[in-house]
Amino acid sequence: MTHSDTDNHDQKEELDALLKQVLPLDLPHVHFKDIAAIERVMPQDGFTEILTDFAHGKKGPYTLIDVRSEAEFERERLPFAVNIPILTNTERHQVGLIYKRHDKDLALSYAWYLAKQKEEAYLEKVRKLAQGGPVILYCWRGGGRSRYTTSMLNKNGIDAVRLNGGQKAFRKEVHTMLYEQEITLYPLSGQTGCGKSELLEYIQANHRDLPALHLEAAAGHAASVFGEIRFNLMGESLAKSQRDFETNLYVNLLQHRNADGSLPPFLTEMESKKIGRFNLPPSICKALAKETHIGLTCPLETRLARLEKEYFGKGGKEVEEMVKEAVRFLTRRVGKETVERWCAAIDAGDYRGFLKEVMVDYYDKVYKAVDTPPLFTVSNIDSGEAAAAIATWYHSAKE
Repeated sequence: MTHSDTDNHDQKEELDALLKQVLPLDLPHVHFKDIAAIERVMPQDGFTEILTDFAHGKKGPYTLIDVRSEAEFERERLPFAVNIPILTNTERHQVGLIYKRHDKDLALSYAWYLAKQKEEAYLEKVRKLAQGGPVILYCWRGGGRSRYTTSMLNKNGIDAVRLNGGQKAFRKEVHTMLYEQEITLYPLSGQTGCGKSELLEYIQANHRDLPALHLEAAAGHAASVFGEIRFNLMGESLAKSQRDFETNLYVNLLQHRNADGSLPPFLTEMESKKIGRFNLPPSICKALAKETHIGLTCPLETRLARLEKEYFGKGGKEVEEMVKEAVRFLTRRVGKETVERWCAAIDAGDYRGFLKEVMVDYYDKVYKAVDTPPLFTVSNIDSGEAAAAIATWYHSAKE
């Protein structure tokens, strides 16, 4: 028996057992137009305006609800959404099995039956979450689940609209911006430890007028073997997939998008085509390839102090093990003896000595300077002073 035959046999047994539960319910035949009679729709362009406010921290009156199953939401979701599934993982699987292998009408009747059983509890959850405000609902492509739920909420006095096209249409918006739209970038370049990420984070927090696209923060991964350590220590949530990464980039860009849909030049960090396991989208790769960069300089001791703070925090065995695990990935490049010496230095608490060797003997040699001369060079000993100098340059460059 092949693997496919086994799957079919298992699904038949599962379907037979399920039908023994469902058929005795004697469910009435339902028409979708009756159970989703109230049709209120929000177009994607209107939703983009609301999402822009969300990105600026202006929540407004709206609550965004994903009505798909828990597994679908975990795999991919709209930014700022809350998951209140109309069908759970198990229920969605059961309805899909009946739909594909038995009868489409019975599948709809059973889905409606399951939803009706939890209607009161569902209404209570939405009322508590929305606090009397309007809600926007979506599923994968603005189909049955969001249509039914929108109608059900409106019948019960809750102001609800369905997002036209759902998650699928949103993905198209993200794709258009990151794969097709022209983007201008001024990447920060410089040796490891010059504080590119630190400076971008300072700019985002203190110079809201300066558009900044923090690529590594969007990925939750620094582009080195130490990858996730910095963001783990900061308590940042890490992107779980390429689509998560791209959604984070989209929201970052959306904060500064002009009224006509164009984008201003963004400050960012100089990167290769990948950050960790994520690929930079074509629009960003194309912009980085121009190498119109801003050069950062910084003394070695300042770089070492910055990296010690970023990669070790307050120290401790857990952090030390994270760093040593990352260091071992360099064995093929620097040799087992060197890696063992570095690990011994970490165990001894000699973080600065370890980092100095890694910087001088490895990173400063491996990471070559950008070929083209910088548009502007700034010292980044103090992030506030460096950010002020970049702000002056940026605004003069736009004029």
